[in-house]
Amino acid sequence: MPKYIDIYNELKKRIVSGYYPQNSQLPEGKKLAFFFDCSELTITRALNILVKEGFVVRKRGLGSFVKVPFNASFTNHLKGTTARCMESGQVIETRVIEFFALPASEEIQEKLQLSSDEMVYSIMRVRVINGIPSIIERTYMPVRIIPGLNNSTVEHSIYNYITEGLGYNVHSSHMIVTANISNEQQSELLELSVPEVVIHVEQTAYLDNGKLFEYSIATHRYNTFKFATEFIRYN
Repeated sequence: MPKYIDIYNELKKRIVSGYYPQNSQLPEGKKLAFFFDCSELTITRALNILVKEGFVVRKRGLGSFVKVPFNASFTNHLKGTTARCMESGQVIETRVIEFFALPASEEIQEKLQLSSDEMVYSIMRVRVINGIPSIIERTYMPVRIIPGLNNSTVEHSIYNYITEGLGYNVHSSHMIVTANISNEQQSELLELSVPEVVIHVEQTAYLDNGKLFEYSIATHRYNTFKFATEFIRYN
């Protein structure tokens, strides 16, 4: 793993934990380079990621300052549904509809950049939040990259297994958000009396070693879906 990724992860951890409080100035590049035993260029590359993610803002002639994204703990989808619900005091139940391993189809090979002989987990779950079936998750993960998934893990938190069980760090994702009218299966699983608007979140997710580990489509009830992000202008 490149050293600047390690440094990025450590600085982000310090920001989120409050070690570097909001609006505080980060140590200058020379001090960070001395502390992490690296070049200032390596520090710059780590800070560049934090700037792009909205955790740090640079002020010309003054330095780098902490800028925690609004509602960061709530909107961080990379923590996984279970962790987000627990942090916000919601009760979550998981209904596993499908879980098995099979050869990746051509579409999934393309989405996850796999060879033709690779196996993937095929997972379908309904996430029931505060007693309301709120999300249908259709997920594909390469067996080679995420080994050892079992029924118990799938019934609880896959992301917790990835970070705590396998010791991996989830780094980033690419998302596409669209809306449509629920089909017959979606209406049944979400217990909708009539077809309603649902929100589809298509995602490919990466570990911090650059490996693609997930392709998923999550279908949300429109009235329980909330998404927020920040946009940063570069001159």
